[in-house]
Amino acid sequence: MKITGIKRWFVVVLCALMAGIMVYVPFLRYSYYDQMCVLFTQYKQIVPAETVNTFIGDFGMAFGIVSMLGYPFGGIFADRFNEKWLLIAGGVLMGICSFWFGTVPGKAAIIIIHLLYGVGTSFLIWSAYLKLTRKMGNAREQGRMFSTSEFVRGVFGMLIGFVGVGLLGRAVLPSGEISPQQLGIQWRNLMFISGALFFLFAALVFFFIPSKVIGAEESETQTQEAFSIKNVLRVLKMPGTWLISALVFCCFSFTSAGNGYLGAYTVNILGISETTASTFAIIRNYIIAAVMTFAIGFISDRIGSKAKTLGIYLTVASVLCAALIFTKSSFVLCLAVSFAFAIVYSGMRGIYFATLNEVGIPLSMTGIATGIISMLCYLPDVYFAKLAGSWLDTYGNRGYDFIWYWAIGCGILGIIVAILTYRYSKKIGGV
Repeated sequence: MKITGIKRWFVVVLCALMAGIMVYVPFLRYSYYDQMCVLFTQYKQIVPAETVNTFIGDFGMAFGIVSMLGYPFGGIFADRFNEKWLLIAGGVLMGICSFWFGTVPGKAAIIIIHLLYGVGTSFLIWSAYLKLTRKMGNAREQGRMFSTSEFVRGVFGMLIGFVGVGLLGRAVLPSGEISPQQLGIQWRNLMFISGALFFLFAALVFFFIPSKVIGAEESETQTQEAFSIKNVLRVLKMPGTWLISALVFCCFSFTSAGNGYLGAYTVNILGISETTASTFAIIRNYIIAAVMTFAIGFISDRIGSKAKTLGIYLTVASVLCAALIFTKSSFVLCLAVSFAFAIVYSGMRGIYFATLNEVGIPLSMTGIATGIISMLCYLPDVYFAKLAGSWLDTYGNRGYDFIWYWAIGCGILGIIVAILTYRYSKKIGGV
């Protein structure tokens, strides 16, 4: 069935909502890092306080490893099976895990939960979401389709994020300290709400998305290319696959550093409270992200190349990341730089996968291509939380400088890749 008119925007929005809660839950450390430290050391003695950063890195790494291994399979599933049923299965699995996480189980159980989050994200939801979004628009509309999707994800993330701030904020005593027992209760409430949302969106997908969706540029009689090793090799041989993987890897490295550690940075370096830091994190990670991921689609259309746009953004992000290191002695200036940094790195997300047309990847191979690209470009999910956690446990606040140095190095590499990608896209007529 070909979806036309306003209905296709409904599909984009619905898929974005499910993707929004899918991204929010496995990355709760991005918004509530310090509260999680209290949760795992004081509400329940899951790990000693001196290793809590490493533990958070451990389950972040568990999620990342499964995601990395699962993205190619998720891409194959998206090309082989109906996207609708993959979204439903992923929503149900992640909903169950969220209810489980709300009980704050033991150390091994939390690791298992994040392994299953990885299955739901990479094997089931991610490539199906990307493929459905791409199907809703023609080649000229890809920028706005994906940037609109990111905008919806950002707005939704902002709403559920502030719900989390409000709930966990109830655990703060008049003295400013956090009550571990109250925090445990509010954590359960937050995770139960998240689990219920997964089930709700899975139900909406069941009722409102057809079992077989035909893309805007596909004919009613056109058939999906069957999965084969030949098609996988074909995608692997495309220079565009490797260029986009490297480019998005460098862009996502800034997201891993900024989303993951700017909140804790403002607490430990600038001295603001955990609740204020979480509020700022929601503003950065969701409100700013919503606006900027929406805007970048139109900005990239104006510039004329999504690869060129990402190169410009990487340049600015690298400069701002360096500024974080040199302005930390000035509270107001450093806080302003942190928000400017978020404006840039969060905006890049809006056109990650709108670059597929630009480097010549056909719609019929979207699933395989996004699976392979996602496996490579989201590698920071595998190791960065573990690496950054070990830096912080070993070097204390000096560890933040190592985080920013790492991001700057990725930025410089990304600028080079963006130039190569732009030249390649011009060569093949992609721009």
